[in-house]
Amino acid sequence: MAEFEIILTDQAPIPSSGYSQALRIGDLVVTSGYLGTHPDGSGVVKGGFEAEVRQALANIGAVLAAAGCTFADVIRVNVSLTDINRFADMDRIYREYFQPPYPTRNTIGVKELWGGAQVGFDVWASCMGRVARGDD
Repeated sequence: MAEFEIILTDQAPIPSSGYSQALRIGDLVVTSGYLGTHPDGSGVVKGGFEAEVRQALANIGAVLAAAGCTFADVIRVNVSLTDINRFADMDRIYREYFQPPYPTRNTIGVKELWGGAQVGFDVWASCMGRVARGDD
């Protein structure tokens, strides 16, 4: 059986059910899906679509940082939009976080997301970051 390293940070929403924020195996880090929700679990941020995109990407960034990675290490992005017509709006903001060569990406339209969120992201990253531990 493969040995996974669990990635966990309080800078992103803490799992409240059966999932991990991210897992590492070797240099591969795979995150769970993140919405534009407050890290403290108090729900979707106010401010509309742009605020949600930025918060979702901030949540991804916090999990990547906990794994010793950055957005530059991301090789795959999956995006879920409740309104596929917001693709251009999402892409404009996305390009502030990701630079060429851009990761591969899949964007899908979905009926709904948890809590009424409008957008969700999950990523795969390839990095050999070192996770900070309290006993190091």
